[in-house]
Amino acid sequence: MGQSLNIDMSFIAFIEPLPVTEFVSQLLNKDINRQLSEADRIKIKKALRGVKLEVTHRGTVRRKYRISGLTSQPTQELSFPVDERRTLKTVTEYFRETYQYTIRNPTLHCLQVGNRDRPNHLPMEVCKIVEGQRYSKRLNEKQITALLKVTCQRPKDREAYILQTVYHNAYAQDPYAQEFGIRISNRLAQVEARILPAP
Repeated sequence: MGQSLNIDMSFIAFIEPLPVTEFVSQLLNKDINRQLSEADRIKIKKALRGVKLEVTHRGTVRRKYRISGLTSQPTQELSFPVDERRTLKTVTEYFRETYQYTIRNPTLHCLQVGNRDRPNHLPMEVCKIVEGQRYSKRLNEKQITALLKVTCQRPKDREAYILQTVYHNAYAQDPYAQEFGIRISNRLAQVEARILPAP
């Protein structure tokens, strides 16, 4: 048979690239326009720590950040110094004056990005989860059920998927494969096997 190419499918969970407010609403399974409890805040913090996001309030400038935490105060109460005289402004005021953006959900907590010494605080509503991030945390029962439904396939269906992948990849037309004289058959390898008796 010679060398062989192993093509198969594997599955992994990714975080859906949603606006953070939508992600949080799905995570908590409730309306987030009301004040969040401390338990909700901790749950959000655990789910979002380490996740990459991009900001949406600056037009075409889509800066990306990694979430390091969640503030203990809501956006309307959270303040920080804005100049050398240590003048304090709330996040709500800062966004209104700097970006002409009115915060719609001032009771939500801010996402903390940057390092511990100089953290930045971003309102959830101006943040969107960046596409293509693996979800490495434990899946809940509903997510596990949905994943099993997708991944469990009959052998014939799995074979059809693999053959479709080979056809789609078009190895015969691949310039790199041609350059190295590699030819890949579009049929599965035939091997001798036997069916084991049931226990």
